[in-house]
Amino acid sequence: MSLQQFGAILKVSLMVVYGTVMAAVVHGYTDIELIPGKHYRAQDVQPLHAVIRKYMRYSTAATSFVDLHKGWASCGLACISPDVQDVVLNLTWHVDVPLSDGLIAVHPRDKEIVVAWAGTHRYRALITDMSVVTLPYIPGTTMGVHGGFLESVRGMEDKVRMHLRKLAQDYPDYTVVFTGHSKGGAEAALNALDVARSIDGIKPRIRVWTFGEPRLGDSEFSEFYNRQLGSVTYRVTSMADPVVAMPPMFLFNYCHHNLEIWLKNDQGDIYVAHNRTECFEDPSASSSIDFYDRSVMWHKNYLGLPPPDHAAALFSW
Repeated sequence: MSLQQFGAILKVSLMVVYGTVMAAVVHGYTDIELIPGKHYRAQDVQPLHAVIRKYMRYSTAATSFVDLHKGWASCGLACISPDVQDVVLNLTWHVDVPLSDGLIAVHPRDKEIVVAWAGTHRYRALITDMSVVTLPYIPGTTMGVHGGFLESVRGMEDKVRMHLRKLAQDYPDYTVVFTGHSKGGAEAALNALDVARSIDGIKPRIRVWTFGEPRLGDSEFSEFYNRQLGSVTYRVTSMADPVVAMPPMFLFNYCHHNLEIWLKNDQGDIYVAHNRTECFEDPSASSSIDFYDRSVMWHKNYLGLPPPDHAAALFSW
């Protein structure tokens, strides 16, 4: 299916697994249809809300420095949820140079392998965030990507790929989900693209869910990303989140990739952005909010997540 064809309709389906209801974004199911360019009331998209909360909990667990040896008890309210309690941690990492934190986990009930990257939860991560000068995504090309995020992902690239290659073989029918909030969202998307290009046969199994993701690269990179993973990426934004407006578009020609799902208010009404192959940010979605009307409170509110104790971890070095 081409990206243009996918742009005509985004389909969200309910799947029953082991007697429980699991919400998942898939192709070919028509229980619920989300049409790009359309507004939806919260009560009409509850399955989508369940998906958002589920992957936000993974994202928050990564940012709360979940530890492989201590398990889910190590990350507070983020991990007190049925969404993660049946999940088996496979890898956690906390690297200082280049800085990154994250986890890989396996969820047998939902048949998922989840890779979650941590957001800005260490002071030194601010240096990563501010390293906005673009670097070539592929050496020898002009396709530019955020230098800080690229260095963070490439620092863990080999180890993550090694674990995913084995897990993909051990669980051949599992979906591989990349997720993260804020900086972690950008790194999750970038890591997903690297994995799709480097592990044979894994690309059809990949899904990407990001929350409050800053712009990741320039327009050329965004178009490349859209061709590769735009049809399976769901970039969730919250009302007047200022982080999603950074870095500004005039700086190094930054541009978002597809597909934006905009949470319009506290109630959870949504707008599904128009979907195009080229660099395009729908003026009816989050970009409709003037930068000076934005507030960091919206960066910390994705359907009530991260949880209240999340702020207690801010900040470590």
